[in-house]
Amino acid sequence: MLENLVDAQYTVDDLIRGRWSPRAFSNRTVEQDKLLILLEATRWAASSYNEQPWSFIE
Repeated sequence: MLENLVDAQYTVDDLIRGRWSPRAFSNRTVEQDKLLILLEATRWAASSYNEQPWSFIE
């Protein structure tokens, strides 16, 4: 059974109403060496025809 169904203004399937997005943010500090490793990995990540716009927020 799906938990935490949100109220919908219109009829929507329960699978959609129960969707959970794993995106979350924390106020915890990330160590600089881990951040640099992450940024280096993203620099080498593949993109579609090298046309994906990359942007980083400081």
